[in-house]
Amino acid sequence: MSSQPGYFAADAEADDELARLQIQATVHDPTTFRHFETIGVTEGWRCLEVGAGAGSVARWLAERVGPTGKVVAADIDPKYLDNLTGPTVEARRSDITRDDVERDSYDLVHSRLLLIHVTDPVDVLQRMTAAVCPGGWLVAEEPDNSVCGPVDRSHPLAEAWARYNQGFGECLAAAGVMDMRFGGILPARVESLGLVEMGTEGIARIFHGGDADSHMVIQAMQHIDGILLANGVLTESEIADARRAFEDPTFLYREALMQSVWGRKLPNG
Repeated sequence: MSSQPGYFAADAEADDELARLQIQATVHDPTTFRHFETIGVTEGWRCLEVGAGAGSVARWLAERVGPTGKVVAADIDPKYLDNLTGPTVEARRSDITRDDVERDSYDLVHSRLLLIHVTDPVDVLQRMTAAVCPGGWLVAEEPDNSVCGPVDRSHPLAEAWARYNQGFGECLAAAGVMDMRFGGILPARVESLGLVEMGTEGIARIFHGGDADSHMVIQAMQHIDGILLANGVLTESEIADARRAFEDPTFLYREALMQSVWGRKLPNG
């Protein structure tokens, strides 16, 4: 999460937001953990999770680095991190857009679904990179909404879903709430940081209406629909049709591409 006033779920009920974060973790954690295994996260590593959310990534890291490692789970609002316990885990209230982070201190610095919410993602990437120790790794994961679309355009709800997807992406970007296409330029932004051994992977999953990811979107819609209506982007009827698509198990759609990028800081810093 960022300190940006427009964070779309800032006013969400705590239980609803926790449920959304947990669904998000169920969808994306397996890929994230596979990236960590690829770069070799192991015992004794010091790790910083920026925008720790409900703490699933920090918990996995804590188990992996063991008693000789250290995991800092940082979030502007760490209310869901109370269950992170143990001498090697720290839940920290921190805003990466303004708070200082220990320089050259972490073997791994990771964020996911964070940069789309901040005003200056390049500055945040630079701050995160500064926290990586020489020889350590930066891993960032962000969505690119431009690849979304109905799998079958002939489905009766396909056009309603497509209008909603395009409308909310463009409206939220224009309002400065979040940039759902940032993942598309993430590889170039990370490459400019001077890291080596870079790797990238983009995954665009196919989902049915009514499944876990769709329920997560329905929860998010509660906080976005008012913005769409207020700006005249969509009507109540169009929003209702899109919700029906997200609830209909016969409707298949391609979600946003989740773009993962990783790179290593030169051992000489």
